[in-house]
Amino acid sequence: MSFEPLMDDKEAAALLGGLHVKTVQRMARTGQIPAYHLGRKWKFRASELDKWLKTQAHSDGQSAASVEFK
Repeated sequence: MSFEPLMDDKEAAALLGGLHVKTVQRMARTGQIPAYHLGRKWKFRASELDKWLKTQAHSDGQSAASVEFK
């Protein structure tokens, strides 16, 4: 196991296809995406978000590029 730096909400939003930061924060708060609440900040692991994206794409039978966020 190796060290993986945590990403902030802006970096996670970019990784998730350019979502708005507030959307990423809401998704984290409601448990829709894997996240860590550290103090007043949300932190994310790129590997977990990547795995989550792939799971979402495969569960709907869609490619990762066509995943729609609500």
